[in-house]
Amino acid sequence: MGDMMARIRIRVRDNNNIPKLTRLLKDLKKYRLEVGVFGDGKDPDYAMIASVHEFGMVINTKKATINIPERSFIRSTFDEKENEWYEFFKRQIKKAIISDSDAESVLGLLGERMVKDIRAKIRDLKDPPNAPSTIAAKKSSNPLIATTGLRQRITYRVVSV
Repeated sequence: MGDMMARIRIRVRDNNNIPKLTRLLKDLKKYRLEVGVFGDGKDPDYAMIASVHEFGMVINTKKATINIPERSFIRSTFDEKENEWYEFFKRQIKKAIISDSDAESVLGLLGERMVKDIRAKIRDLKDPPNAPSTIAAKKSSNPLIATTGLRQRITYRVVSV
């Protein structure tokens, strides 16, 4: 019995991740995640185009009134995906604690996920449909699909606060 006791090895691991979690949560407060179309110096028109599609617009000309209906792709995606994004974010926090990732990386992963979902919404949006004259001009009935430039400009940024 004495020999058996001498051969037993006990290893104690400290898995107390509370200090890591506390540090990560504190660091997350230093940043803000922004997702959308940013009117930078190269493409300021795309921020305007995004706004017009997101909220709709009525344009009055001398010859006609043009009604561009609201086709929300940002707000509606937020409404549809908020719970999924929250669960994704919680999983990323857990992974960050294990791998010692920083707050910016965690927010970057969430930003990438949000961008992917908003771009998919643009691709899949069907309602309200285009006017027949628009379909004839664009050769597509998908309201936002011809705005490839818009879809490509959906992005995110992690900003210090």
